[in-house]
Amino acid sequence: MQKAQHEYPMQSGSMLRFSVTKINLFLMDASDYFRNLAASMPQLERQILNDVIAVEAERIHAENFRAEAFIDVPVQKWAPRKKADKNPAKRALLVKTGTLKGHALKGRVRTGAVEFVFPLEYEKVHNEGMKAGRGAGFQMPKRQFVGESKILTDRIQKKAQKVITEHLKSKI
Repeated sequence: MQKAQHEYPMQSGSMLRFSVTKINLFLMDASDYFRNLAASMPQLERQILNDVIAVEAERIHAENFRAEAFIDVPVQKWAPRKKADKNPAKRALLVKTGTLKGHALKGRVRTGAVEFVFPLEYEKVHNEGMKAGRGAGFQMPKRQFVGESKILTDRIQKKAQKVITEHLKSKI
């Protein structure tokens, strides 16, 4: 293969020499890099969904129960009980058996999203503050423990950026 040589004068009078063949090799390497990077995107997306979004959402969910509030800007404290608890030992709001806390804890990774499902009918009532009880019932105060929050979004973005940066470094 015939190499095309090009010379360009530099400021000090010396010459900068490069080979078109070397540039073509560099471009082929860059092309391979971007092809490999594009091929690894589905795996990177799964990693971000499983290792970042689901984990951070589960962490903030647990923090919401510990703080008895929805962790957001601003923090939204849960309304206290109207009646004193029959249990002499003070227990946390929304925690009697631990069923509610445990059911909504795990997010399910679906195509392009993490879903938190409310398998218990009363979870949505507590989370969104809806009508509860039989007949006329009563209005349950909103004690949100799952949902979008600025703090959750910021955590996800920070950790996802770290995963993406590490992924890009591993492809070099």
